[in-house]
Amino acid sequence: MPAAMPLPDEFRELFGWMEANGLFTPSDAYPGDMLGLLGTNDDLQSDRVTAIFFRVATPEQAHGNGHDWFGDVVPNIEDRLVLFARTGGDGSHAAFWLDDQGGRQIVHLGSEGLVCLLGHTPLDFLRLMAIGYEEISGDCAGMPHKPPREGGRNAAYRAWLTGRYGVTIPETATEILDEIPEPFAETSNDPFWRWVKKHQDERDRDA
Repeated sequence: MPAAMPLPDEFRELFGWMEANGLFTPSDAYPGDMLGLLGTNDDLQSDRVTAIFFRVATPEQAHGNGHDWFGDVVPNIEDRLVLFARTGGDGSHAAFWLDDQGGRQIVHLGSEGLVCLLGHTPLDFLRLMAIGYEEISGDCAGMPHKPPREGGRNAAYRAWLTGRYGVTIPETATEILDEIPEPFAETSNDPFWRWVKKHQDERDRDA
């Protein structure tokens, strides 16, 4: 993680729980690296846990991902945007974002153009994962006002989260998320959406 954006304590706790329960698995895409899951690989294949894969990219990879979105218009993009998890099979990611006021936010970078904040605190994001959607980038972002199509996901993770932090798990994503812009919206009040659009417009003008 960049020096200006240390890993949140809640994520350290989460990764400690994953490690204690053997929930790291070798990565096929990144030989030598490990992926963190919310359950075992069997749980994932049997649809008993939300499909999310934790992996913080190396600075070189993070720099490349930022350039895919913004070209050269954001100086030191690797210090402003750190992808830390795949949120679905479509290439979407969750990321830490350092906003223009120096605040650290958790955001969504969708492969189909969906960008938005994912709650207001790290604990919001941990609660969002516990709801039980199949994917954060799919039914959660696409239908945030509806509960998961199937219940029963993430049982061990939910038990750990509620026991460790004494929080409740909402029924739907709208209890945590604010506005979720349409994938190809022209306007939005979401601060991350506005930041992305501003810099992508700059990139397009420079092209």
